Amino acid sequence: MVTMSKRFKQVNVQHFATLVQEIDVSKYTQKEYVEIVEELYMSIFRHNTSGDFVIETLPNEKGNWKVHKPSATKEEVMELIKEGKVIWDKNVI
Repeated sequence: MVTMSKRFKQVNVQHFATLVQEIDVSKYTQKEYVEIVEELYMSIFRHNTSGDFVIETLPNEKGNWKVHKPSATKEEVMELIKEGKVIWDKNVI
């Protein structure tokens, strides 16, 4: 039996792979391509390639993502979402 969490991860991985495959690599430099793939990754998995949980920045902040707290656990991030300090947009995925 596949657990909901495992199925959710499978769907996210499949979605990520599909989106990456749709990128026309001839239109971008290698640096731009890496940035696009990282944006997709953080949008879907909510952590960066270093394993840090990330949150979207506010409009007046630099960059699109920031590490919430390098040592933040998934539970801590979920608590911040519940408190309304971090906005979770399920439509981003």
